[in-house]
Amino acid sequence: MALPELFRHRDLFVGCLAISRTPRRRSGERLRVGRVDHVLSASDAAACDTLGETLLHGAGNRHGVFFNLVAQGYDYPSLARCPALQEDGLCAIHASGKPLQCAVVPLDPLLPDSLQHLALAGRSIGAAYIGAECIQAGERSGMATLVGDGEIHDAAAREVIAHRRWMLAQEHELWGRAVFASLRRELFDAQDVLGRIPADGFLSISIAPALLAVAGVSERCRQLSLTYIDSQLALIEKKIAQALLRRRLDERPHSRELRGFSEAYLRARAALVSASPPQTMPMAAAQRFEAYLAA
Repeated sequence: MALPELFRHRDLFVGCLAISRTPRRRSGERLRVGRVDHVLSASDAAACDTLGETLLHGAGNRHGVFFNLVAQGYDYPSLARCPALQEDGLCAIHASGKPLQCAVVPLDPLLPDSLQHLALAGRSIGAAYIGAECIQAGERSGMATLVGDGEIHDAAAREVIAHRRWMLAQEHELWGRAVFASLRRELFDAQDVLGRIPADGFLSISIAPALLAVAGVSERCRQLSLTYIDSQLALIEKKIAQALLRRRLDERPHSRELRGFSEAYLRARAALVSASPPQTMPMAAAQRFEAYLAA
């Protein structure tokens, strides 16, 4: 989820930062997903690099990977459901700010258009899709083709994936670079960073560094960040209380992580309350930032 989406739904989703890693792709590299086998062309590799340099972090680092640093909603994995999912199986926020990442599914904004068939192949063998038969290769009578011949054919899908990439680029520029720089020595330049970030998953940390970066833009941004923190503290307390009633041993590590988020929020709140007025950007830039957060 983008930061404005978390701000809008601050009473529904616990926010965090998710850090994952993406290997740099090379021409001639063979990728196999399920039954789909693809050898990367020079243009495929160049398109992957372009997306990596625009949306990801750490280009040229010694680990040979890009790092993805994004805002994300957090909940107990044992619940196996989105907090916005209603009992009837429908999305409660579909008409009031459904996250773009949800709208992009089943495509992947971090893959170039020429490789979206690999994203679909991966989805088709995922546990959530087994038996659904809603993603299939080839043409089907009465069905429009989503991707083919290295292009996204569906106009609505092209529009939403472009919008999601735009939002990721905004996040990268407005707070991502600052947060990556602040964590670089401690995390991203560390010898053991690849061991701490699972190859097929992500590392969750507090979203407080992003809030501190945002709050420094203007007084309005600081107030938005404080409002968000107060809502998050109440939501985390509620989440942990519900977990205690469930009495599941496998949920204890996640309760500890949520308590860690609360502690980070409290430290960030104290810093924001006692800090000097933000060093305001030029008015036009600050207004653009504030408009983005409120979007």
